[in-house]
Amino acid sequence: MTTSPEYVPSPRKRGTRTRDRRSALIVILGGLIGTVLLALSLTGTLSAFTAAITNTTDTVSTGSLVMQETDGTNTCTSSSSSTNSANCATINKYTGNTLMPGGSATKTVTLSNQGSITPATFTLTPATCSQSGSVSGITPASDFCAQVTLKIYAAATATGPTSYNGTLAAFTTPLSLTALAPAGSQAYTFVVSLPAGLGNSYMGLTASQQLTWTFSS
Repeated sequence: MTTSPEYVPSPRKRGTRTRDRRSALIVILGGLIGTVLLALSLTGTLSAFTAAITNTTDTVSTGSLVMQETDGTNTCTSSSSSTNSANCATINKYTGNTLMPGGSATKTVTLSNQGSITPATFTLTPATCSQSGSVSGITPASDFCAQVTLKIYAAATATGPTSYNGTLAAFTTPLSLTALAPAGSQAYTFVVSLPAGLGNSYMGLTASQQLTWTFSS
């Protein structure tokens, strides 16, 4: 019986192994270089063109509403109070004069906007009129506020259309006035009068009514 000789692989030549190592090294180096280039491209290091805008004045702020009232002698400003709502006892829009039956008195005041924005609304709001006083020995009438007539003109004199024309007792609804722009002003004239023929029961009486000017944004 004949036995086939065992196959033995021939040893690889030294030059072939060297070339294989070089090829493998080149492949590895090529992969590393590709990885580096990819990383650089992702970080933008190799970017050639850029464009940018930086806005350096991005701000927002609030305006102000400040009201001033003057009668030419006295001045009241809303900002004199920390609440921007001052009480003004030096300006009497009903004059404070003593009237006789059939008499009248006039007072002009000027309102101005000392702030930086135009209010959305401008109103004059009355409180309820009240009466006080009497003369000793005479029973006072109880409807004095209903006897005093008030006319309000949006003017420096008692001319033109009236913003209000009625008694103090009937003056219960806020008046809507023309809003004033910053640095704007408007004169208002108040005329109070008594009807002729009032009897002695109306002597010594005083009608009082608080009025509030308001700017609202």
